[in-house]
Amino acid sequence: MTNFPYIKKITLIIMIASLIFCLGLGIGIFFAENEEVEEQSKKSEKFNKFGSSLINEKTQYSKTFQKVIAKAEQNYNKKTNAELRRQNHNNNFEKKNHLPKWIANSVPVFKQPEFSYIAIVLDDMGLNRKRSNEVVEFRRPLTLSFLSYAPNLIEQTTMASSKGHELMLHLPMEPLGDEDPGPGALLVDMKNMELKQRLNLALEKFPNFIGINNHMGSRFTSNSKLMEFLLSSLKKRGYLFLDSVTTSGSVALRMGRRLAAPVVARDIFLDDVDNEKEVKLRLAQTELIAKKTGTAIAIGHPRKITLRVLKDWMHNLEQKKIQLVPLSTIAQIRLDKIN
Repeated sequence: MTNFPYIKKITLIIMIASLIFCLGLGIGIFFAENEEVEEQSKKSEKFNKFGSSLINEKTQYSKTFQKVIAKAEQNYNKKTNAELRRQNHNNNFEKKNHLPKWIANSVPVFKQPEFSYIAIVLDDMGLNRKRSNEVVEFRRPLTLSFLSYAPNLIEQTTMASSKGHELMLHLPMEPLGDEDPGPGALLVDMKNMELKQRLNLALEKFPNFIGINNHMGSRFTSNSKLMEFLLSSLKKRGYLFLDSVTTSGSVALRMGRRLAAPVVARDIFLDDVDNEKEVKLRLAQTELIAKKTGTAIAIGHPRKITLRVLKDWMHNLEQKKIQLVPLSTIAQIRLDKIN
């Protein structure tokens, strides 16, 4: 007879064992999956870190690359700008070299319309250093004519030019009387070769001047042959000649027109009589000429009275519709009318 209780017990044991096996298998699978997930998570985290580092490195590389590019562009722009400046400088230099020196070395000014123009030329500059330095500090632009035998001409003229004044060379020439015109003077009994040597020597005294005017020279400027030689020589070099008109017999203007050389003449001497009343009168005459003709050229000297009167006179020019200009400005106006 079959023992059913025994079979039931065996079956129960088997079921319990199967249940325990399945439970263990499930727990094992669960933990295995968790370990796999954790491992996968760790791998993913490592990958993300690696990716982030790549991105950071790429970003850093991109920033560095951008800096390199920006620096290269900056250097290129600097070189390009420097090259453009160099080209402009060379172009300006070439243009300036093709101009006559009296234009190339002139002080540019803006001419105020409907004004009259006056140029004040101060001769005998450079000998009295104290007075010359005082003149240099004057309201610009004056035209300062330095004697060819004055000391330290490079230093003095450089300072005058830096202050905005126009430069001329004051060249001694033989007068009608017995007065000594000074070292290096052009004399009427000289041969052309000696005159040329003296002229060349004088023209090398300092740079950047627009031309010459005569110191004394009443005998020399009355000689047509000598003035033809002088004006032809100056024209070839691009300089103008300002006739100081130390004699009514001067042929400078007439010879200049015949040679088509740039020549202008002064209108007024300010201080051939050295007193305040006379200098003021001459300045008033200069104003009248400027109002009547549009331009006037006055010549003075660095004397105490002259400088004091000039300082006062300069203060209210604009109210009179008078503009102080360098000599070259008036030379251009007058020569344009002739041509």
